[in-house]
Amino acid sequence: MTDHPLHAQLFLADVERFGPRSDREQLRTRENLYTELRSGFTEELWRLCPHEDRGDGVLVVVPPAVPESRLFTEVLPRLEHALGRRRRNDPLLRLRIAVHAGAVHRDRHGFAGNAVNHVFRLCEAPPLRQALGEAASDTALLVSDAVHDSVVRAGLPGVDPATFHAVDLRVKETSARAWLHVAGDNACALRVAGESVAGTDGEQDRREARGVSISAGGDVRMNGAMVTGGDAHVNSAPRARWWRGGR
Repeated sequence: MTDHPLHAQLFLADVERFGPRSDREQLRTRENLYTELRSGFTEELWRLCPHEDRGDGVLVVVPPAVPESRLFTEVLPRLEHALGRRRRNDPLLRLRIAVHAGAVHRDRHGFAGNAVNHVFRLCEAPPLRQALGEAASDTALLVSDAVHDSVVRAGLPGVDPATFHAVDLRVKETSARAWLHVAGDNACALRVAGESVAGTDGEQDRREARGVSISAGGDVRMNGAMVTGGDAHVNSAPRARWWRGGR
């Protein structure tokens, strides 16, 4: 493990519906993915950025020597444009993309640290999956609150902060705010973000509704104990059971 972690931007791209593909299709998809990433980053920038293969995706570490803005003003627009051009190709290549920044450790096994964990949680977030599934374009992007504050809100050329929409997400042990963007389909991003907020509020209401509420103006007996004094009302909210599906 490195003694001094590197503060860097983290770019994670994950292929939609990779698992159900045949071995042959997966290999072709991976080759196409790397071709498009090298093109989006350009060969020069790709050589500067260490990257780690993740089977159905790629983690790219953008070092501090590279301006933070380049991901948003150069790489992401080129990547979306390139994927749009190859839309009729087989197999289809559509990407969930997450961007975060933080302290990154590197050991002989690869990259590690809480920042790395966080960018993977962003990429797994249900709002991002839903957005790509419903989008007219071929990428959906989720950026961390930190990146939104430091980069997106700066009003970079070609980057409209109004097209990034806040979502509150819970993935495994991570609860965080992030910002959803769908290139060329802002209506989709806005709708999914709105549903995400509504869903979060609904979960809070269900948690608050659990348990037993008692108002007693009379007598009520519970497990041998007696409450007296007039009319009694016992209200018990049903407990919901939840099943969590796999990927």
